[in-house]
Amino acid sequence: MFMIVMPIFIVILLGYCFGRIRPDSGQSDKLINDYVLYLALPALLFLAIARADMNELKQWGFIGSTLVGIVVIYVTAGFFAKCTGIGLPQSSLLSMGACYGTTGYMGVPILISVYGEQAALPAAIATILHNIPAIMAVIISWDLLSNRSAGDSFSLAHSLGKAVKATLTNPLTLSVLAGLLFVLLKINVPIVIASFASFLGNAAGPTALFALGLGLSRLSIKEHFNRTSAKIVLPMIALKLALQPAITFLVAHYIFDMGSGGIWLATAMVMSAQPIGAGVYVFAKKYEFKHEVISLAIVISLLIALVTIPLILRWFPI
Repeated sequence: MFMIVMPIFIVILLGYCFGRIRPDSGQSDKLINDYVLYLALPALLFLAIARADMNELKQWGFIGSTLVGIVVIYVTAGFFAKCTGIGLPQSSLLSMGACYGTTGYMGVPILISVYGEQAALPAAIATILHNIPAIMAVIISWDLLSNRSAGDSFSLAHSLGKAVKATLTNPLTLSVLAGLLFVLLKINVPIVIASFASFLGNAAGPTALFALGLGLSRLSIKEHFNRTSAKIVLPMIALKLALQPAITFLVAHYIFDMGSGGIWLATAMVMSAQPIGAGVYVFAKKYEFKHEVISLAIVISLLIALVTIPLILRWFPI
């Protein structure tokens, strides 16, 4: 298993080394990330869903255990934040960091590299499950409490619509919804579209991992790591990399009786064990709340995940 996973982390290391050797290549980072986010990954996820049979999508144990893990960690992180004097809406960003991982950029490439094409469908579904709840919760929390503190009127419908819009305009969400449309209408994917999406999607894995390495090379641990930031960073990482996989497994095994659930259980576990996603930093920057500390949590969680994810893969062979 180690030899299978090693090339994945070598690509990340290659991206890191390139970023350190070429510190002036900042603009290329954005281009590579945009290519992955708007073209390669959507093509991969669309094809995985569009080729599926409706019965293959009815994986209630997988869906339930994934969502329970996300919700429990989100609430638990909010409680920890409250104990340290951080209330809503700021705590929603820390909650997002504790349950929102790099499912697209890192999870999908790892799963397909290790388990093959059979992992594409569960990886696509998991990507959406991990994206939607946390993003919507953060947007609604900030709309609700920011407006109230400013004395403005608040419309739940307006806030919900704003959250839905942000979610649906995400290219990964759009690609999965487009694939679902093909499944629901029982449309066979034309050969030309399938070939094009497959050709484009094949580049998603290595490109996404290289982009991760580039991003890692731009972050500094020493600059922001201190006792104050550690009180935020360490609990967030522990919840994300340890407690979320544990809860996901317990729910899958004891409530949904997935047992040795093959590729679906393995996918649920690998996706729940992903390091903190860069999307958390985007929202922290948008709402101007501890974005330096969030970036620190992202890079430390990624470094730790380079050790923990191979262990997860070893514990859940198929």
